[in-house]
Amino acid sequence: MIDPLDWELIYGDEVREYVEQDGVSHISDFLRSKLDKWTEVEVNIAVTGDSGTGKSSFINAIRGLKDDDEKAAQVGVTETTTVPTVYEHPTNPNISLWDLPGIGTPNYPDLESYIRRVQLEKYDAFLIFTATRFTKYDLQLVKKVRSIGKKFFLICAKIDENVRAQQRKREFSEDATLEKIRRHSLESLVDLDSDEDHDIFLISNHYPNRWDFDRLTQAILDALPVFQQESLALSLNNLTSKMLKRKADVLRRRIWMVASASAAAALVPIPGLSVAVDIGLITEEISFYRSQLGLPIEGSDEFARLTVSNQEKIRKVCLTTTTQVAAYLAAFASQSALEEFSRYIPIVGFGIASSMSFATTYYGLQHCLKQVEESALSVLNGAFEEALEDR
Repeated sequence: MIDPLDWELIYGDEVREYVEQDGVSHISDFLRSKLDKWTEVEVNIAVTGDSGTGKSSFINAIRGLKDDDEKAAQVGVTETTTVPTVYEHPTNPNISLWDLPGIGTPNYPDLESYIRRVQLEKYDAFLIFTATRFTKYDLQLVKKVRSIGKKFFLICAKIDENVRAQQRKREFSEDATLEKIRRHSLESLVDLDSDEDHDIFLISNHYPNRWDFDRLTQAILDALPVFQQESLALSLNNLTSKMLKRKADVLRRRIWMVASASAAAALVPIPGLSVAVDIGLITEEISFYRSQLGLPIEGSDEFARLTVSNQEKIRKVCLTTTTQVAAYLAAFASQSALEEFSRYIPIVGFGIASSMSFATTYYGLQHCLKQVEESALSVLNGAFEEALEDR
């Protein structure tokens, strides 16, 4: 069970202040607005490094785009970026990835000119790319970024090309190849008089399920404040099983607000129960779970390509009408649930609605989200197995 204190620490003071000023009559609308707050949070990530290091392909991959899509960053072996260029996330314009020119280029010959023109303070994190060895300019940027309290990540891209080249040898070991690349990158920092321990992320923009792409994504999320973590996590595609789990964890933290809002609204009765909940809000939330965790819509081409087993799993969590949702929640309304939850309810306790309604919604959504997550993971694993067979 998620500790209610997690929810209280983030929103508790705002809720109490709202109730003191405006009472409880519109608390449901207030909580609804908080559920969508993540779409208003800005995240600016700087992507920098020499030309041909995979910056543009990464920007496309993290936004779920192919290199030849209409809104994709231009990919090329020559320096295609002469000024900071912003690329918005296709589903959330407040998530911005900035393709920055590398230091040492004609327009940015040294760190001083770079700092003056790219405005380092505006970015929440810096991704520094290389395809071979890090340069003295990279190390200068690392030191400057650290000095202003910003997070940075050192990335060696195009690992698939390195591994493919080594596979031609008689005695090939992928682990040994990766260790050699990592050591080579670290040695370049040591050669530049860096006495710090650095983590190097080895990635391929074309294979996000392999090597360190997922670990890098998780590290970026961990480096951001909680609201930015939530916004970025819900904006990114389900590239890996860890990312899918991360999204599910964010969605679980929302359940407290949905349950509180449904209890506060107390508008629509569940057939056969004395419990009142906002069925419309809950139906929307379940739909949000499915879209966030990447379950295809029945009737779509993507759904048709799934195995029969995965199709059946999706149908079981396909609650699209208020009648279906009401029937589903009815199974979670019990006195035992109410008794167990009576000591945990964070804001319902001040009398905005019934504890029974809160507990019913909470348990119902917890169970539903678990089913959606399991179905999404099964679909993702199936897609990954297909990709391996096609290689």
